[in-house]
Amino acid sequence: MVLPNNPSSKREQEIQAFLKILDISGLDKELIEISLMHPSYLYESNIDREKKDLQEKEYRRLAHLGDAIIGAIITDYLYEQYPKLAKGELTQVKQLLVDKVQLSEFAEQLSLDKFCLLGKSLQGKSISEQENLFAEMFEAAFGAIYLGLKRDFSSSKSWLIERFIMEVADEILFDDNETDDNLDEFYSDEFVVTTRQYLDMIGSFDFPNYGWAPGDDD
Repeated sequence: MVLPNNPSSKREQEIQAFLKILDISGLDKELIEISLMHPSYLYESNIDREKKDLQEKEYRRLAHLGDAIIGAIITDYLYEQYPKLAKGELTQVKQLLVDKVQLSEFAEQLSLDKFCLLGKSLQGKSISEQENLFAEMFEAAFGAIYLGLKRDFSSSKSWLIERFIMEVADEILFDDNETDDNLDEFYSDEFVVTTRQYLDMIGSFDFPNYGWAPGDDD
């Protein structure tokens, strides 16, 4: 583990404060520390290149794992909670929930910007200015949480859904304006195929024209 430049006792207090925010017992503190240490910080530290590379690799692996598990949890939750949604609607809602902007908002709710270590070039910028960075850091933190929970999908799901997903999913699905803007895009005019267009696509050029016009399929 690479130690930050500030005194270890101070960093220990910061990690303990972050663990208190997470409110999950039994987590691996070292994995949490790795998830909160951005590679930009690592490469400004005074350790050898091999150790830097190893820790960056672990950070990226945690982010990759977190990304995959977050997607799986959201898919499972939407399938279970909203049985009337069609496949296209499930896909669209999931995309909105795993969007980098949304994940960076989750990162802000966890105050990741107050506990993470960033390189000097990235310090002082708001989460909204660094959406991709903080979205990835949220994924890394959740990857560490998932491993700390011994890969227990149910426990990980409960924490993520209750803390972040439930409220946002409800807003997306039950706010009329939000629903119209986000879900109806799947069924815009550009994806509508008239009867005549369909017959042309399948090669029925000689099929009698009974006076259909574009948009008359209703």
